[in-house]
Amino acid sequence: MFSLKSTKARLEREKADIEKEIKSLSKPPEANEDTDHGDEKVDEIEEIGNQLSLQQNLRNRLENINESLRKIELGKYGICERCGQKISWLIMKLEPTSKLCGKCKKEIRKK
Repeated sequence: MFSLKSTKARLEREKADIEKEIKSLSKPPEANEDTDHGDEKVDEIEEIGNQLSLQQNLRNRLENINESLRKIELGKYGICERCGQKISWLIMKLEPTSKLCGKCKKEIRKK
C-alpha cells in the first residue's frame, strides 16, 4: 500500500543519489597528454556531450523530486496539476514525482 512517509524517504534517498552523481559528473575530464589523434578528440567531445546530456537529465529529475518534496510539506502531494483530483496510489507508488492522474495522462497522450 502507499505510504507518504516511505515515499518521502524514497524521494530523499533518490535526491541524495542524484546529487552525488551530478557532482561526480561535474568534475572536469582528466587531461590526456596524447590527444593529437583526431579520433581521440572526437571521442572526447562525444563523451563530454554524453555527460552534459546525462547531467541535464539528472537535474530535471532532481527538480521533479524537489517539487514533490515541497508538495509533501505543503500537503499538496498526489493532487493532479491539471484537474485537481487525487492521483491514484498505484501511480504515485510507481512514479512518486507524477504530476498528473491517469485520466489526464491519457487525455494528453491522445493529443
